[in-house]
Amino acid sequence: MNYFFLAMGWTFYFFVHSALASEKIKHVVALRLARVKHYYRLFYSIISTLGLLGLFLFQASLPTTFLLESNPAIRYFSLILATAGTLVISRSFKQYSALGFMGFKQEPVYFVRSGILSKVRHPIYSGTILLVLGFLFFHPTVATLISVACIFCYLPIGIYLEEKKLIAQFGNEYVKYRNEVPALVPRLFR
Repeated sequence: MNYFFLAMGWTFYFFVHSALASEKIKHVVALRLARVKHYYRLFYSIISTLGLLGLFLFQASLPTTFLLESNPAIRYFSLILATAGTLVISRSFKQYSALGFMGFKQEPVYFVRSGILSKVRHPIYSGTILLVLGFLFFHPTVATLISVACIFCYLPIGIYLEEKKLIAQFGNEYVKYRNEVPALVPRLFR
């Protein structure tokens, strides 16, 4: 039953995360709370971070039922995956201002297609995939598998919603980019 609550927790988290990221919600907040609209991104970042922390704490409290026995080779492999994911995510943030991304600073929005964004459209998601797979191999429990499965189920939805917003924002420029650059895995040969 606890695993059911974990899956429902992830479902609720992703629903709230997507709803708060939607332009409709942002527009309603901007109309009703004009004085605080500049802090919306910060509010969004805080809610997202607290939600993740809550989910991770709940997952950590669940019984530890291992799916496979850990050995040094699997642990090293997991660390390689997690390190690669962390590097991809940190490289992704070189394309953005960390303060702007988290909502501490207001910055103009413009279309970026350089750096890692010239290889994949969603490098933060790519890094997240590597990171959570690394964690799954490092701590291969039923709870970890459920969390990873929930994250993987949400990624196509998150990509769809994000790209819908980017097309509305940047139009044909983003559509052309989407046709030329893969979403998550870079092309090895061009």
